[in-house]
Amino acid sequence: MNTVTIKAAVMAALFSSVLLPFHSHADELSVEERLDKLEKLVNSRSMAQNDMQQQIDSLTDEVRQLRGSLEEANYKLQQATERQKGLYQELDKIKTAPVAASSAAAPTSSANAAASPSGTATPAATTQSVASKPATADESQAYETAVNLVMKDKDFAKAIPAFEAFLKKYPDSSYASNAHYWLGQLLYNQGDKENAKTNFLVVAQKFKDSAKRPEALLKLGMISLSEGDKDKAGKFFQLVMKQYPDTPSAQLAQKALNAK
Repeated sequence: MNTVTIKAAVMAALFSSVLLPFHSHADELSVEERLDKLEKLVNSRSMAQNDMQQQIDSLTDEVRQLRGSLEEANYKLQQATERQKGLYQELDKIKTAPVAASSAAAPTSSANAAASPSGTATPAATTQSVASKPATADESQAYETAVNLVMKDKDFAKAIPAFEAFLKKYPDSSYASNAHYWLGQLLYNQGDKENAKTNFLVVAQKFKDSAKRPEALLKLGMISLSEGDKDKAGKFFQLVMKQYPDTPSAQLAQKALNAK
């Protein structure tokens, strides 16, 4: 073997010894990079799953809240429908032939107990008996004006003093029980629960034959419930269900009692 060949062999060996570590190092870096990318991918996927779970939990809470709001809205819609129906009945009554509404004898102690879930008489129950007499033209006009402020004009602020003035001028009117009920409803809607309660109690205790009595008892239960007196509210609801079964008021009382 000549000198040139020996030198070429030596150079090839040296070149190979240099390249071998280089390739090994390159392969090693490639594996590390792949592991790093894989780890980043796993972490990214884990974060995405966590975000998705949080979104699912958030949507579940929103659905639960919407369901509760829907149930509450349905309940309020039923109440509004009943009030609207009552108002239309009042208008029909006025436009046809005003006649004497229900009259009631002076309440006895037993009647007072029936109207009050606590079983005791209240000052509102000692009011005088209502005279059974047809409504005059002026009386009917005054009542119709007050009702129209609610039904047509939606001017609830003016409707309150209109009903108050009507009751002051015609305390023994055949429309008195209805006027007390709608006055109570208007005050209740404005948040004046105490005065609303007073008017509902007048309907419940003084006008036992009034068509508004079951609704007044229902409202008394709702007010008691809002005041945190669940026992008293339950007695009002049970009274409605017992004395006025198969009525919309009884159905609402049953729902309120179940929800309580």
